[in-house]
Amino acid sequence: MTQDPTGLLRRMTRLHTVLQQRTANACGLQSLARCQILTLLEREGTLTLAEVSRQLGTDKAWMSRNIEALVRDGLVHKQSQALDRRTVALTLTEQGQAQAQALNGKLSHQSARLLDRVPADEQAGVLRALELLVEALEMETAAQENATCSLT
Repeated sequence: MTQDPTGLLRRMTRLHTVLQQRTANACGLQSLARCQILTLLEREGTLTLAEVSRQLGTDKAWMSRNIEALVRDGLVHKQSQALDRRTVALTLTEQGQAQAQALNGKLSHQSARLLDRVPADEQAGVLRALELLVEALEMETAAQENATCSLT
């Protein structure tokens, strides 16, 4: 039985999102968005609200509410820039750094468990297919960014 490739990709994406949400919940975060913010700041270091919104593909107002919740929880620190007070730099606090590292550890273990469920003789092919999918997703993301920029 051959599966519809678009349906299969969408199903895989939904299942992966559910797994990540469960991991975020297990780490004490109420939303996958907050999980993504923490891991992004841990990976990239200091970013502005606009940069976080752009990299995660979200609205700045919606992102601002999530950032405020992380600030209240003591996970993110906001600091106005000296040259432009409207621009706020976002960094992880020590607690936020620890939370992000714990979350990354859990997500890495989850990925390893997932790959272990693939038969050993199929793993290389699956990894190659994932590399190709990542490249395709990066190209599609860039194409959508360019299309959005050209509309404005």
